[in-house]
Amino acid sequence: MRLLTALAAVLLASGCTNPARPSDSTVKLDVLQFLVGDAQLWPRVGDMSQGQVVDIARRDVCWPKHTNPRFFECWRWDDQFVYHEVDHAVDGNTGVSYRFDDGRWMPRFFEGEWRLDVSTQIVWFDPSCRVDAVHTGPFRYHQRVWLEPRRDGGGDIGIRDTLVLEYAPEDPAGGPTVAEHFYFGRGAGWYEWTRGDIRKSFNRIGGPSVTIVRDVLCP
Repeated sequence: MRLLTALAAVLLASGCTNPARPSDSTVKLDVLQFLVGDAQLWPRVGDMSQGQVVDIARRDVCWPKHTNPRFFECWRWDDQFVYHEVDHAVDGNTGVSYRFDDGRWMPRFFEGEWRLDVSTQIVWFDPSCRVDAVHTGPFRYHQRVWLEPRRDGGGDIGIRDTLVLEYAPEDPAGGPTVAEHFYFGRGAGWYEWTRGDIRKSFNRIGGPSVTIVRDVLCP
């Protein structure tokens, strides 16, 4: 399978010169093999359009959505974790965004199944970068990661090992919250997202290449 040049550089820099064998859930995996997709497979369309922007120097990956350079989310990584950096793609495209004080999102390396419960603060910003005090405050979420060997991603993704991330936030009011699931194909990156009965797949190559406008981010 062709690897994204940037991904190869990341894996080489991290010392990961012997990638885990496909379809083996007992081998420690570097999640960047799944998180960052081959550039030739991006951008993509399907139920929605989505792009991928990788910045090796910043060690982050961002996904512009709906061909809007101001509508995106970014995750970053180090040698221990992948972190949720910012979500600037909140439903409604109103310009609001949020960050977590502790944004640990998934392990950088794992085997089998991985879980983490995070107690943190969520900080919401309005479009003018003023803190939204009504929605800012304590926040808890629960993460689970596992490998689904040879999952069919459809479209141009096809059958490939898939990393699944389950994100289950707690409703601040105490009620249940439906978990979200993110699907990342080995060498292909993020190609599907679900929440309850909602499913969004972006698995066909196509659409315009879109960068991101970082000057909309709040401090």
